[in-house]
Amino acid sequence: MDLSMMPTNDTAITFEDKMMVMDNLGNTQKANPDEVNSFMNRFPLKLSSSCMLIVIKGEVKFSVNFRDFVAGDNTCAIISAGTIVEQVAVDDEAKLIFLSFSHQDLPSTASIRQYNVHRLYALQVVLLHLLPVQVELMKTTYHMLRVILTDTAFNEKKEQAAFNCINLLGSIIEQGTSNQPEVSSKTSRKDEIVAHFLQCVHDNYREHRDLGFYADQLCLSLKYMSHVVYEQTGRHPSRWIKDYVILDAKTMLRSGRYTVQQVADELNFPNQSFFGKYFKEAVGISPKKWR
Repeated sequence: MDLSMMPTNDTAITFEDKMMVMDNLGNTQKANPDEVNSFMNRFPLKLSSSCMLIVIKGEVKFSVNFRDFVAGDNTCAIISAGTIVEQVAVDDEAKLIFLSFSHQDLPSTASIRQYNVHRLYALQVVLLHLLPVQVELMKTTYHMLRVILTDTAFNEKKEQAAFNCINLLGSIIEQGTSNQPEVSSKTSRKDEIVAHFLQCVHDNYREHRDLGFYADQLCLSLKYMSHVVYEQTGRHPSRWIKDYVILDAKTMLRSGRYTVQQVADELNFPNQSFFGKYFKEAVGISPKKWR
């Protein structure tokens, strides 16, 4: 799902193919059920851009890479490009700001991840609780960004001015890491193994489905790696890999942009028949029926 495919409302502003921002801060009407259902039927979907969701009021539930998240009042969620979103549920009373950046990661994301990296598993989602004053600063910066994107006075230096606002948002978010609950700074060896394994799967599942490859990448025996991953996550490593493959396959099939053969090629299956058998064993129906 790229920026051109994002569901939008009348507040949405896009800047070339680099940025999209929108909110429902002034919205007094509930969403059209038909529009909601149309959007929900597109899941699962894979994000090709980094996204930031600021929940000022209410609650948003979403599932990313097999993990469920809840963002409530005064919460900022950062979701990296490459993640697969399975579902989203938004409270009727929720007030939100949504920003999406193509080819541009938030400047402080890397340092934010270090705050509690072993609990983030695939390292693709950061959820931070902000102080009310920080939320107000983010709202002010967001409104400034909207002015920059729409006012012709900024045409010559619009991109630079816009990304200055993004940098400011990143700084506010980074400051917000000091608000988080105390967590142990000690990371166990098993935590590190799981985090590295899941990151490795995220980066390589399209090309490598052999467990031996991942054991070699982690410099561990296959037996020990399998034991630790299963012990810590309740899933065998092969299940993690297969789930990533199948979820990506479902995403491409549901998008309507790929034929079954193209999906098989994208996921590096030797042929369409082999992919069809792999998919049916996991899902219970053929790729064509799923599509």
